[in-house]
Amino acid sequence: MFGSSLHGVGCDIDILIVGPRGERLSRLKQQLKVAAQELPLDVLIMEPSEVHETRFVAKVKCVALSVLASSRM
Repeated sequence: MFGSSLHGVGCDIDILIVGPRGERLSRLKQQLKVAAQELPLDVLIMEPSEVHETRFVAKVKCVALSVLASSRM
């Protein structure tokens, strides 16, 4: 997760999904399209090599959803 929603502001939820292209990712994209009809989701999908090359996670200070979930318990 990244963006302004991490700080309690903003009107959408920015999510980065990292994984190889393929059938599994295609199914996930379809499920997210359905969810985005009800939730203000902004989903970015990148391959691991893209994340590494662009250093996107570090640049935008992404936080893993598992980290967010454990910090709220």
